[in-house]
Amino acid sequence: MSVPERRVEPTLREMVAYFLRLGAVGFGGPVALANYMRRDFVETRGWLTTEEYENGLALAAACPGPLAYQLAVYCGYIRFGVVGGLAVAVAFGLGPFVIVTLAAWLYVRFAGNWQLRALFYGIAPVVVALIVKACWNLGKRTLRTDRLGWAFAIVACAITVVVQKALALMFVGAGLLGSFAFGRSAAPRIAPAMAKPKAGANALAILPAAGAFSGTTAKLFLFFFKTGLLVFGSGLVIVPFLKTQVVDQYHWLGNREFLDSVAIGMISPGPVVITATFVGYLLNGVVGALAATIGIFSPPVLFTVLATPILLRYYKHPRVAGFIRGVGVTVVGVLVGTTWLVGKEAIGDWLTAVIGIVSLVVIIFWQKLPEPLVILAGATTGLLTYQIVRPEWLLR
Repeated sequence: MSVPERRVEPTLREMVAYFLRLGAVGFGGPVALANYMRRDFVETRGWLTTEEYENGLALAAACPGPLAYQLAVYCGYIRFGVVGGLAVAVAFGLGPFVIVTLAAWLYVRFAGNWQLRALFYGIAPVVVALIVKACWNLGKRTLRTDRLGWAFAIVACAITVVVQKALALMFVGAGLLGSFAFGRSAAPRIAPAMAKPKAGANALAILPAAGAFSGTTAKLFLFFFKTGLLVFGSGLVIVPFLKTQVVDQYHWLGNREFLDSVAIGMISPGPVVITATFVGYLLNGVVGALAATIGIFSPPVLFTVLATPILLRYYKHPRVAGFIRGVGVTVVGVLVGTTWLVGKEAIGDWLTAVIGIVSLVVIIFWQKLPEPLVILAGATTGLLTYQIVRPEWLLR
């Protein structure tokens, strides 16, 4: 007979403080952030059970929005209702918003300096290494020895690499297949009771008032709100959609500015979709950054708060459990495939390959070494070598 998992009730203040810190110093993208939450909430602090976490991960993947951000909102909601979900949503996004807005301000003033390009040159492969390690950790814990789960993940990874983006229909299809493939084995499992979230305000109250914006700012809000509705599984999938719209259709940014925006989203802490903040600032200053940030984060908050009660009510049903499992293992494959796509853009010569490999070795064998130090080492390497190597591929 298995021993029930330890459950510790956190305070809302403790959870908000945790996400303030994670948003400000959490590097590595969605896989790494999701892995941090599992380590801290399930394995270390006991704030969530393993099943609660895995249900939240599947919910975050099944609904539109960046995976790590939705998972964070779920964690707040599952313990403190709508109030907790909203508090975590603000706390998790505040640090990245401030950091990226400051980065955009500096970028506008120093965009022509080679030093800025050198920083991107050295940091990007370190970020790829962080994502690779986090992919391995998440995959090992999510897939375990489940051969069928591995098959789902491998197919999802292959499709993502071939089409060069994550397809929303793939998550839905994986869930439907999983409801039958995994549903039978899920039936006899007796799951521990999940605490119902505490009562809170009406979920629809979190919709921002679009009327508060006007002109260019209103267009930014509406554009990124629409974008937030179309991002599934990982904030990294925002990249191809944004390029199509921001560069090719609306001509708001050039290719170089767009790639720099993506780099900022990759190397900054917190959710990768914080790229929206950078784009908003370039187009309309601080007000534009705020409008873009609220726009991109509103849909995932709404979907998470509205979908979680349904999950809590029906998650023990074998078909629902199978659907969740199918989506969960597919997420791993999609994120691995997305990591490959990001790596192709960040690693373009022998030096960036060396930086990436050395960084991966360091974070594997010296796990207590703070990740910001590894990123700082990459930035320093880029500054010292950029003028010597002169990577022309980076300027294309």
